[in-house]
Amino acid sequence: MSIFTYDLTWILLLPVLGALAIYVVPKKWSEWSKWVALAFSAATFVLSLYIFFRILNVHGITGFGDLNNLADQVKLPWINFNAGSVHFTVQYFLGVDGLSLPMVVLNALLTMLAVIGGWNKKRFKDYLALILLLEAGVMGVFMALDIFFFFLMWEVELAPMFILIGVWGSDAIKHGVPGRIYSAWKFLLYTFFGSVFMLAGFILLYFTMGSSDMQYLSHHLIGGTTTILGIGISLQLLTFLLVFMAFAVKIPMFPFHTWLPDAHTDAPTEVSVLLAGVLLKMGAYGLIRFCFTLFPGGLGQFAGWLAVIAVINILYGAAICLVQKDMKKLIAYSSVSHMGIILLGVAAAAGAGNGMFQGALAGGDQAFRQVALTGATLQMFSHGIITGMLFFCVGVVYDLAHTREIAVFGGIAKRMPMLGTLFTFAAMASLGLPGLAGFVAEYMVFTSSFRVWTIPTILAVFTMILTAGYLLWMIKRVFFGPFNQKWDWMPDVSRRELIPLLALAGLVVFVGVYPAPLIDMISSSITPIIHTAVTAMK
Repeated sequence: MSIFTYDLTWILLLPVLGALAIYVVPKKWSEWSKWVALAFSAATFVLSLYIFFRILNVHGITGFGDLNNLADQVKLPWINFNAGSVHFTVQYFLGVDGLSLPMVVLNALLTMLAVIGGWNKKRFKDYLALILLLEAGVMGVFMALDIFFFFLMWEVELAPMFILIGVWGSDAIKHGVPGRIYSAWKFLLYTFFGSVFMLAGFILLYFTMGSSDMQYLSHHLIGGTTTILGIGISLQLLTFLLVFMAFAVKIPMFPFHTWLPDAHTDAPTEVSVLLAGVLLKMGAYGLIRFCFTLFPGGLGQFAGWLAVIAVINILYGAAICLVQKDMKKLIAYSSVSHMGIILLGVAAAAGAGNGMFQGALAGGDQAFRQVALTGATLQMFSHGIITGMLFFCVGVVYDLAHTREIAVFGGIAKRMPMLGTLFTFAAMASLGLPGLAGFVAEYMVFTSSFRVWTIPTILAVFTMILTAGYLLWMIKRVFFGPFNQKWDWMPDVSRRELIPLLALAGLVVFVGVYPAPLIDMISSSITPIIHTAVTAMK
């Protein structure tokens, strides 16, 4: 069958075709290119929902499958050649299950909302085309199940993001150059640095196992040992550390996090939404899909250190938010803290009762591992919609005031009551208020992790106080308190700007009040991963 007969192929193709179609629109009708971008991004979102509801109708909410029982897939030969005694193959292998499909839908939704948000950008044709190309690259990351095809999609995403920050970002001078140039290059170099290690790990894996197929590799876990600088190390741990380096940079994990605040501060609003909403999740997704699935032994050996790093992420990110003067930078560092919760969930799932700082759960417990990993995966989705909403709110203020400095505002909810309400709502969700999306995932991670890594979890839970502190402090100084007459002219949020804010707010409430469908969907993929990992670690 042709690759064009598969719906997953069209998930990749529609954004690319949309980017090309934007340039087909004649110059005299250039305004119509905005509607072309919206139409293709909406079509991609509708197709992702169609795939979801088709699987739901056939298999039910717990039937989204796992890596070895994919609910939807396309698997065809792509590259196949011999170079001397070396036989190299790469497959065109796309698939979705309960782990990847929520991220596919989230990417499609946020891209569509980003197109609406970027309606009035300068050089909007180029801007919207790059947004769509970025969507295609990220879709490939979430669906690719051949390790080299995954690496290709991982790299494809770099170019549009680099250009979006470098061209449409802030002109404020940083280290002698415009911030957009500095931050774009910093993003590129950090990510490329991690990618080199990932490629080395994948090459080692391929030539040790003889396959790049994720399904094959998950059934035949890499084994054996090697010697580096006279030190013996298991191949499981070595390949895990190599591949994990790329995911650690993207998450971002301390101490590789410094590119994120710069990128967020200098990126346009819609790019910040996509960066926080889906690009950071590429690292967390890779950690679960690849490291947990292919290197459970190596991850288990590293789990204690991962728990320590997770706590550093959580505490450091929250503490540094308390001294931020820029709204965007504050939200960026809050992402460092919230992504640490995902790391803690993975560490709990991988290292139950194993290694340093273990809790009372002697020997591990599969149920607690599963809850921890399910909570970490749910946090990926929840953080995406909440932080996306926060960045959209900041974007509205910045487009009017041309500043994000917290101290210069005061009481602007008097002029912007709708935006003040929505910003406060998003902040409440971010700090984990029960009934909103942020609470469910954090509760699952912390309760399961407490039984596994007791001391690190106690330290991490302390950040709930810090999170409430920095978010309430920002809201009070910007929207409430004495009104600064300087902003008496500011209008409230426009109807166009309300669309993404209300859409995300509705989703935050739905996930917070009724998370069961999403949890059941994720669990269908997480259960086999945990079962395989527990077996491998025995």
